[in-house]
Amino acid sequence: METKFRPKTLVLRCSKSLPGLAIILLAAISGPLRAQQAYRTADPDIKVLGTSNLHNWSMEANDLSCSAKFTFGSAAGSPPTALNSFDLTIPVHNLRSGESLMDSRAYTAMKADKFATITYAQASSVILPGKNGQFQIRSTGNLTIAGTTQLVVVTASCQSNPDGNISCSGSQPIKMTDYQIKPPSFMFGALKTGDALTINFSLILKK
Repeated sequence: METKFRPKTLVLRCSKSLPGLAIILLAAISGPLRAQQAYRTADPDIKVLGTSNLHNWSMEANDLSCSAKFTFGSAAGSPPTALNSFDLTIPVHNLRSGESLMDSRAYTAMKADKFATITYAQASSVILPGKNGQFQIRSTGNLTIAGTTQLVVVTASCQSNPDGNISCSGSQPIKMTDYQIKPPSFMFGALKTGDALTINFSLILKK
């Protein structure tokens, strides 16, 4: 008489301890737990440095809004492993040189009556770890000035501080004409500003 093969059925019986065991196994499989934290800026300092045929000039913005989200590894006090988002907004009229005529011409050149803010929105980034809480961020994003947007790569040197804050600083060259801005002139054209600008920034990011 032919005997038919019957596959064995494996029955998994759950106990009260299984959920806890499952969590442990999941953590082991997925690796170190990672947490995302939101930050906002404190004590910002942004300077726009320019040139002219007579002398150099600068404008400064101390009032702006900035938000960032970092991902951290499981080790306490370690630098972030990723910058998930970064957004910056500067009201144009918060840029000041200390000279009202200079400010007025700059606001006109940047079409501030129509485009009241300068913005930067990150599209992607890379974090390069360093030593003693130091790291570098290379952020690619959209910089919008006077209604014109350009894709730029911003490099920032950063430090994770003992209080949990993050300090970042860097410098970014741009050209006014890349944003459809005509370099301002003064005194019936006797003073002409250069096309190239340098944006220096220093930010403290707090939780």
